[in-house]
Amino acid sequence: MSTFTYEAGAELPGLTLPWKEELTANTWTDLDLSSGYTFTLRLVNAAGTDVVTKTTNITGTTTGATVAWAADDLAIATGIYILRLRARETATTKDRDYKPSSPDQIVIV
Repeated sequence: MSTFTYEAGAELPGLTLPWKEELTANTWTDLDLSSGYTFTLRLVNAAGTDVVTKTTNITGTTTGATVAWAADDLAIATGIYILRLRARETATTKDRDYKPSSPDQIVIV
C-alpha cells in the first residue's frame, strides 16, 4: 500500500502509479498502457461512496499510468480515501483494475 498526502484543493504533485501484471506464476512485468486505453479514477471514502470520479488527465505509460490533478479534483473534505483505477482497453472494451497488494490511499489534509 502506498499513501499519498495532499492538501485539499492541491493540483501538484501529479501521481504516478506503476502497474505490473503476472505473466506466469511469480513472474511479473510492467504493464504497457501507453496506447489503446482510457482510464477512470475513483476516490472512495470509508462508507464506500465515490467522492471523486476522474476520467481526464490520466495518461498511460509503458510502466503504468500517471494522473495530473486539475483544479478542484482534490477540493474535498479532509480524510482518507481509497484509490481505485480502471483501465479500459478501447479495442475490446475490457477492463483492467489497478490492484496493488494493498489498496493505495489518498490522504487529504
